[in-house]
Amino acid sequence: MDIVWQLRQQSERADAQESRLARFILANLDANVHTTMEGLAAQAGVSQEVLRRFAASAGCRDLDDFLHQVRKAGQQQDVAFIDVIRQRQASLSQQEKRVAEAILSDTTFAASATIEQLAGRAEVSAATITRFARSMGCEDIRDLRMRLARAPQVRHSPAIAPLEAISQALTQQFALAERATWTRAAETLRKARSVLLIGASGPQTPLVAEVHQRLHRLGLAIAWIQDDNLLSMTLSRLQPDDVLFILAPDAVNSHVLSAVHHATIQKTPVIALCPSTLDLASQADIWLPLPVAKNTRRYGILFALDQLETTLLCQPNP
Repeated sequence: MDIVWQLRQQSERADAQESRLARFILANLDANVHTTMEGLAAQAGVSQEVLRRFAASAGCRDLDDFLHQVRKAGQQQDVAFIDVIRQRQASLSQQEKRVAEAILSDTTFAASATIEQLAGRAEVSAATITRFARSMGCEDIRDLRMRLARAPQVRHSPAIAPLEAISQALTQQFALAERATWTRAAETLRKARSVLLIGASGPQTPLVAEVHQRLHRLGLAIAWIQDDNLLSMTLSRLQPDDVLFILAPDAVNSHVLSAVHHATIQKTPVIALCPSTLDLASQADIWLPLPVAKNTRRYGILFALDQLETTLLCQPNP
């Protein structure tokens, strides 16, 4: 049963009391999660008999069923609010991204924290917290806390099962980029005269090698440059029909910044595979997300590679 649709239909009824009741519930849907029959009737200004009659006309078995449907709809709104924060991360400023990361890592804390405490956890100013709240559609920090308090609580814990943590990270990663983004990235790579791969080093080097090997097997003219001097020479020869593919799971060093600068001058498209917390995410022409949690990013790289490989295989060679 879609109780929200039922309420909208009932709000247009000729009966004044039932119409008023429907409009009240719709206007306060997210505030009715913990309401009782008596409380709902009193707040709406109608009798309990009107509430019973209304529940029956809405197609519910009884009042308990009706209240269950209303509470469920309110909870779904709050889940959607958490999803909104996740989905808007990439478009936020660097400071607001820190706020989003702090909230998503521990919604229990964020739901009860003062503006100063949340600012301290996110390492931003109190003004940034206020801006973040408004960008999420909240009136102020108090409204933000209320919506978080009604949302499913997520608290970071080192005891969380590794597979569960990985699954959560990959699910969030998948939600951050639309299918069209992966398709656009694949099309750009497929049409490129050549692809220059740069980025991670140290412990992440084997993953870069895996990216290079698998994309090379798909027929891309891809080069992985690790020598800084050779990289400088190669960057100076970039053309608009080339592609700069940057893998940055942890940080962006001076060589990557220089590469982005050269690509911008040469009008060479930049594809960046990195977390939303890096400025590179907004600087690239095409941003492919990695999980925010550092200990899951290696899995995110493989996931992104699978996404690209699958999309490339579905495209004809130019």
